[in-house]
Amino acid sequence: MKITYKDILKLLISVVITVWVVWGLVNSEDFDLDNLWSKLQSVEYGWVLLSILISIVSHTLRAYRWTLLLNTEGYRPGVFTTYLAVMIGYLANMAIPRMGEVARCTVLHQEEKIPVSFSLGTVITDRLLDLLMLGLLTAFLLTMQFDLLEGFFVEFIEEKAPRVIELLPYIIAGGILGLIALIYLIRKAKIEENQNSVLYKIASFVTQMISGVSAVTRVKNQALFWLSTFGIWLAYFLMLYVISFGYEPTDDLSLMAGVAVLVMGSLGMATPVNNGIGAYQYFVGQILIVYGIANSDGLVFAIVSHGSQLFSVVIIGILSLLILNFRKRKKNRVTEQPENSQSAGA
Repeated sequence: MKITYKDILKLLISVVITVWVVWGLVNSEDFDLDNLWSKLQSVEYGWVLLSILISIVSHTLRAYRWTLLLNTEGYRPGVFTTYLAVMIGYLANMAIPRMGEVARCTVLHQEEKIPVSFSLGTVITDRLLDLLMLGLLTAFLLTMQFDLLEGFFVEFIEEKAPRVIELLPYIIAGGILGLIALIYLIRKAKIEENQNSVLYKIASFVTQMISGVSAVTRVKNQALFWLSTFGIWLAYFLMLYVISFGYEPTDDLSLMAGVAVLVMGSLGMATPVNNGIGAYQYFVGQILIVYGIANSDGLVFAIVSHGSQLFSVVIIGILSLLILNFRKRKKNRVTEQPENSQSAGA
């Protein structure tokens, strides 16, 4: 898997934004390093370990759901293989933002010979499903607690909306141009005779990717597919909520407050910041204020919940790399043995 200048540029931009967000967080009035360290020591880390175990369940469900999407074109990777690919993808995202999507598809191509174009389309579907679930959770949260959260979200939108509105014409123009280019490539592919041409290869890649995106409509067992989708987000909720029991200021956090933390934490992770560092802590800390948690205590909760997941991704991601490397060496030894036997017989 090659790292392009575009990947390096994305990394640099992400690092700059991350540093800026973290700098603002560290220089806020509520940030006190000594007090923060003291509070971190008071956390019961048994609950954090439980959170990490629940996160493993969520990653397994994501791997299973991805397998169902891949099965629509007759590919049969094992759930363990897709799990390894998912975790390596998460690990790659820690180095370069959004590199993980390509990394996990590359792993499947190397292990199962699944075209990257098709698997990348299924990953896009995977992300769209996450966006759908986040939208449903946000709507549920606002419906149940509109009076409490109205002021917070109005202020949040008023703060962010002007920047989005400024970029909106460029986003729309880019989307229209991209759609026109996509239609053009697909039509050209149908009349292109030279299968070695660059145009044909690009068009074929796009066509396969579209097939991956639409795979959700061809999943045979829709019940298991949607159960795993809801299961992923239930696990996300639980892995955050159980940590609240291990920290005294949040040990009586309500279920709806837990949903609010999940929504805001997900928005923080979606920002163009490397792994949501800084943005996640800020968003979670701000929403917990609405539920009566001091900002400094909310920051401790956010640091523990976010940090524990990053820690588990690093450990499991590295283990996944080692397992794949071991499997590759084992395959190489198996293929070399018949060749050696034939040489000896000759």
